[in-house]
Amino acid sequence: MSGRTTSKKADGARLNRDAVVDRALVIADTEGLDAVSIRRMAQEFDVTPMALYWHFKNRDEMRAALGDRIIDTVVAPDDAASAQDFIRRTLSALIDAMRRHPAAAELVPARILQCDNGRTITERVLARLISDGYSPAAAATVARSALQAAVTLVVTVPGAELTIPEEQRDETRRHKLADLLTLPDDRFPILKSLAPTLLRCDDQDEYFATGVDLFIDGVAGMRGR
Repeated sequence: MSGRTTSKKADGARLNRDAVVDRALVIADTEGLDAVSIRRMAQEFDVTPMALYWHFKNRDEMRAALGDRIIDTVVAPDDAASAQDFIRRTLSALIDAMRRHPAAAELVPARILQCDNGRTITERVLARLISDGYSPAAAATVARSALQAAVTLVVTVPGAELTIPEEQRDETRRHKLADLLTLPDDRFPILKSLAPTLLRCDDQDEYFATGVDLFIDGVAGMRGR
């Protein structure tokens, strides 16, 4: 078994679909999504891989369940004053859900229209935009772009290094900074001076709030056009 196990093995007697998803999300966040496999989860629950196939046909189906779990925790607002407010609060809710398991956030786009809660949220977003004066085509564009913006913000948090096992992330950050600081001063003076800021995120709440603000400003401008 991998030496990077994040906690005591799960009890094989408690093997069920929800328990596998719970454990897989922890592994993804600490070791990266690539560490999640049928074989690895079988090791975690001290069962044979065949036992996992009673719950998931293959690794892709298991990973899809991770994406569904994240989407299932998203709650869209009921009392938004405008379409833009509705989009802002829905986008923030989606980001909050993905922030709890950022390494699995990349699974969300493929699942948003494949699970019930994702379809419900999408229907409400489209309906609210159309009722607020956006054309159906524009509403579809905004809804699609909102999802892309949310996922991008989460998976590209500066310094997070979500694709790398947790114990290697600090070293990876140091190497990236060292590489930038070796750039010639005459060509990249501003880039070098701002390298530490570009490669880290000291206040994630502010980072996400700014990203949402920028997107909503774009939505408002689109309606004006």
